[in-house]
Amino acid sequence: MNWNESEVLVDKKSKFQARCCALQDYNDITKLLQQMIDSDKHIQKATHKHMYAWRTGVVTTALADPTNTKVTKGKAKKKATDQPSTGVKYTNVNQGSSDCGEKSAGQILLTLLERSNVINCLVIVTRWYGGTALRPRTL
Repeated sequence: MNWNESEVLVDKKSKFQARCCALQDYNDITKLLQQMIDSDKHIQKATHKHMYAWRTGVVTTALADPTNTKVTKGKAKKKATDQPSTGVKYTNVNQGSSDCGEKSAGQILLTLLERSNVINCLVIVTRWYGGTALRPRTL
């Protein structure tokens, strides 16, 4: 499997690294996670090996919607409140997440995938604990 990896980020002495790969079938997740751990001794030593989120689905292109425009002085304009007349649609969407002991970590990753309209992807974050508990930050 080809993994895309981020740089290692450090926060309060804990180290974090993100990885992602294409995913067509969520039944492959367990095998992919195990392959990732088995292939990297550094990951094997991580406190939290895989906080993750995933989304799969069928991507289709939406056809133009002629009711989505109005004519003003000879020019077609998109209605301000409507979705774009062409674009990408998703069907049969399945999604999920796992926290791996880090409260809400998987759900936060899943929310980011949803907001970014990412589909057919598995995102994993690995944490090496640095001795300081991370708490929610207040403004």
